[in-house]
Amino acid sequence: MSDNNIIFQYMIIGDMCDTRGPIKEIPNRTRSSVYREVGDISARSFRKYAKKIGATHHYSTKQVYTEGREGDTVLLFEVLRLIYDPMYDEFDNLLFCDTDIVCNTEDNIFDIHKESGKDISCVLESDIFTNVERTNRSYNSWDYDDKKMQQIIDKYAHNDLPIVPAKDMGSPNDSKMTMMNTGVHVWTKEARLKARETFGDWWKYVQSPGKDFWLNNDQPFISGNVVKHGFTLNHLNQTWNESPPHFGKDQEKTHDLWKDQNFLHYTGGFGKKYLLDAYNMGLFKYV
Repeated sequence: MSDNNIIFQYMIIGDMCDTRGPIKEIPNRTRSSVYREVGDISARSFRKYAKKIGATHHYSTKQVYTEGREGDTVLLFEVLRLIYDPMYDEFDNLLFCDTDIVCNTEDNIFDIHKESGKDISCVLESDIFTNVERTNRSYNSWDYDDKKMQQIIDKYAHNDLPIVPAKDMGSPNDSKMTMMNTGVHVWTKEARLKARETFGDWWKYVQSPGKDFWLNNDQPFISGNVVKHGFTLNHLNQTWNESPPHFGKDQEKTHDLWKDQNFLHYTGGFGKKYLLDAYNMGLFKYV
């Protein structure tokens, strides 16, 4: 019998969203309207993908797990629903994808995850190359900025989380620590239930010293707990978490470089502009 799998996504527009002003690259629109359109495009692509591969798709627009908490990074921790919400317990595997990602493939990521035999499938921050030649990595700032490294050491020390080099967790690339990019990750049911029992308190993590945005979000929290509690990682090829802007700003001119990548991740405010550019030019396969 085939596995029962689910894809979970969310887009929550907080009350304070538009007080931040418009995205610099899209000055003629409210921030919330851009987020909503981008989220809907992403969800439509993954809804089609789920139907193609025989999975369920759940797109949430309501704050559930983090309801009642406030802070700059609180909504990022809504991803922890994948661990704590019992509504997902009937499923064998769960894929979480950010809503600034467009699905661009019919290949089944759940097959790759199952064949690996690992608890979690993901791409590490330090395994993401950010240029065409695949020579530069820039998401792993702690590897070339001593101040950033000390910040993560201090934050983890306050929360009893270990610093473990990426290669010790099976990564093909050197990095001083293991940091998942939590835009795309797949979990087995067993791993989700284990995390429910073992993970630390995310709110205590947020409240602990070390308030910089990059440090106080879901990625270092999840990654630290994954390493601490012995979860095994399957290191996905970057095609499952690729950013087309890495190939250049003009999405039409660079289309041949990214058109066959699997999951297209448009991070940051500038990324939203490029996603909408590509969408309006009809460059996506399945939207």
